[in-house]
Amino acid sequence: MEDKLERLAYSPTEAAAAAGVSRPTLYRWMHMDGFPVARLGGCTRIPARAFEAWLNRQAGVHADA
Repeated sequence: MEDKLERLAYSPTEAAAAAGVSRPTLYRWMHMDGFPVARLGGCTRIPARAFEAWLNRQAGVHADA
């Protein structure tokens, strides 16, 4: 049986696909204050959980504490 690892981060292209938006839209979001982006060396990654939380905040969805 194969273990499936949880996705920790997306490339910008993967994040755009996950959110169902175009790459140009994702790149615009990356320049917004508060958007979760990590630049590691020459790689740009979007942390998966932080991205989901950011999307929820933009949509006005609040997680129950």
